[in-house]
Amino acid sequence: MSNDLLNMLDGDRKKFERINIFYSLIQAENMKQNLTRIRNEEEFYFDCVYEAVFLTKSGLVDYPAMDLGSGAGLPGILCAIIDSKQWILAESEKNKAEFLKRAVIELSLDNVCVFYGRGEEYLRENRVNTIVAKAVGPLDRIFGWIRKCSTWNNLILLKGPKWEKEEKKLLETQKCSGIKISNTHKYNVGARRDRERVFIKLVRDPGRLTE
Repeated sequence: MSNDLLNMLDGDRKKFERINIFYSLIQAENMKQNLTRIRNEEEFYFDCVYEAVFLTKSGLVDYPAMDLGSGAGLPGILCAIIDSKQWILAESEKNKAEFLKRAVIELSLDNVCVFYGRGEEYLRENRVNTIVAKAVGPLDRIFGWIRKCSTWNNLILLKGPKWEKEEKKLLETQKCSGIKISNTHKYNVGARRDRERVFIKLVRDPGRLTE
């Protein structure tokens, strides 16, 4: 596992060590609060880390990027370690936001800002080029939160194979008529690369927004 991951990180041992430290921080925090469902090394490295590597190499993300409902910092902190680009971690739960702040300090990530509050509150005053959302709800709910904020253009969803149902709802729901799919990128995670996932990039179209 370590050699495979190191190769994916282009042999950068500093990044590899930071990722290992981050995993240790998550393990310790899970003893204090319900931070994440990720409970073992295999899930963390073969799912979360691989996903972050695929995302940073996909070319879909324009920076600065926001990790909406960041939780344990997945994928935001991992991507910030891997690509050294600017990330904003938006988290509305106090204990999780405090963990993110501690982790950013512990990992010396000066390219990461933690915002304690709802993502749309940050977006009212600040611009990001991409919003990344994982496991925070279906598309229509996410878009309902951020649709009236004019400070973003791209939305990337990290989804599983059941995405097709949300896609159908997107096409049928008038509420989501202000965005359109511009790209999809399939990838596989798991120790045997047997679980399919997909990145969906949606482009904001202000001219088509409806109330």
